[in-house]
Amino acid sequence: MRLRLTACLFVFATVTLPAVAQVPATCGDAATQAAANQCASEKFSTADKQLNAVYAELAGKLASDNKGYLREAQRAWISFRDKECTLRTGGGPAQQGSIWPMLYTECRTALTRARIEDLKAQVKCPGGDLSCPL
Repeated sequence: MRLRLTACLFVFATVTLPAVAQVPATCGDAATQAAANQCASEKFSTADKQLNAVYAELAGKLASDNKGYLREAQRAWISFRDKECTLRTGGGPAQQGSIWPMLYTECRTALTRARIEDLKAQVKCPGGDLSCPL
C-alpha cells in the first residue's frame, strides 16, 4: 500500500511540478528523515510565497465585487488541498510515522504549484473572455 501511494505521489509530482520554477532538488541528499522533512518544508514555503504573489496580482485586477469571491474560493481551496493531501498520504502522522510530514508537505507543494498555474491563467485572461472573472 505504501509503495503504491509513494508511486502515485511520484507520478503526480513529476506531472505537476515541472511547470513551475523549483527550489534546487537537494532533498535526496538529506542524511536523515528530519532533514528531508525540513527540505520539503522549505520547498513548500517557496511555493506558498509564489502562490501569495500570484493571488495578490489576480486580486489587484479584479473588480471589488469579485475580490470577496476570490478570497472565499482561495480559503476553500486551501482547506481542500490540506484534506486532499491527508487523504493521499494515508491519514495523519500517527498512522504513517516519520516520513509522513515529508509526503504530506510534498503533496501540498504539488497542489500549490498547480494552483499557481490556475491563478496565472486567470491573470493572463484576455478582456472580453466570459470564462474569466476579470
